[in-house]
Amino acid sequence: MKAAAALLSILLVQSQPAYVREGDRVQQQFSGYRERLAQLFEDLRIAIRRDLSAEAATPLLRQLEKAPPPVGVYGYKLMPRIIDIPQPPTPIRSFSYSWPTTESYIRSEDVKLSRARSDFERFNTADSSEKAARLAEVVSQYRELIRNQATVDQYIEYNRFWQRSIADDRGHYDRMTQVYWTLKAGSPDTAATIRQVLGKPRAPRFIRVRRIGANRVVLQVRLYTDIDDDAYLARAKSVIEETWQAEDAGTRYSVEVDLRKISTSELYRGRAAPQPGEHVDLDRHVSRFPNDGGVLTTGAQFTHGSIGRYVALGPGDLAPRTFAHEFGHILGFNDGYVRGYTDLGERGFEILELTAFFDDIMSAPREGHVQATHFKLLLEALD
Repeated sequence: MKAAAALLSILLVQSQPAYVREGDRVQQQFSGYRERLAQLFEDLRIAIRRDLSAEAATPLLRQLEKAPPPVGVYGYKLMPRIIDIPQPPTPIRSFSYSWPTTESYIRSEDVKLSRARSDFERFNTADSSEKAARLAEVVSQYRELIRNQATVDQYIEYNRFWQRSIADDRGHYDRMTQVYWTLKAGSPDTAATIRQVLGKPRAPRFIRVRRIGANRVVLQVRLYTDIDDDAYLARAKSVIEETWQAEDAGTRYSVEVDLRKISTSELYRGRAAPQPGEHVDLDRHVSRFPNDGGVLTTGAQFTHGSIGRYVALGPGDLAPRTFAHEFGHILGFNDGYVRGYTDLGERGFEILELTAFFDDIMSAPREGHVQATHFKLLLEALD
């Protein structure tokens, strides 16, 4: 029986796509790294309490209040903080990520962790007068490792999401890969064409146009949500409305959000509803909402938008402008940057991105701006 079960397990693994198998392997490697990092955290706290005076220990323990966060955590009702995240201007650039790249990053972090562990073990031989300084140095190394852990975790979630997306729609990504290499070659005529194609919105019919006098246009957007935190929703509404406005030739354009709450129990009507932290099938979950509005919900691996339909929030911190970019997908806009791929065979896919090609919020989520052109394109699409 055990042999049969083991054989079945092997067959199930082998039946999975290469990008899934490789992702699971890298995820397991990262989980082991996180466990070693957590052990360093525990050992540091013990040593600080044991070997330092209260006066010397207190500031270091303040930097070690929380253990390393678990990796790969996302689920229903887990929401990001919407906070200002300083970002330098993004030049036109290409970026790629893959499972081999992520694995290389994990190995690099493991080397740093081993160095921090060695420094920690050497502190035992230091004079008592030097121990506080030695421990402070290791605490500094630990805090850098924690910051980098968040980056690796994000890479893993990005890989899982976009590699699955590529596998599900190879035809679309084959076309985008051709666009990627054409733009990399620097053809200005092609760039203008791509901007026109990617910038043409598929505006949903639930957007209502309200004209106030001769020089004011308001797009009213109904938005359903199962988030029950009123303060959070007020912040989200404010970010959208403050970002999505523009002025041109004396005409002012803006968005007005009609936010409507629906409880989880209403959505599921007596059926088993997802619990906080539970993984959900987003498409099925969103299908429970009314169709006469967009949707703001939770449960994503990382925050992303669906054209003309929803924004699903993941747990990672979210800059206000990036949130406004995702709302732009509900309005019907595609991303203004191009995403292609390279097939790596048994190692999954390499995702290729060309970002900040145009100076607008859908092309440069971190620092792009909403322009009057966005509103004009929406009005044309809604006519």
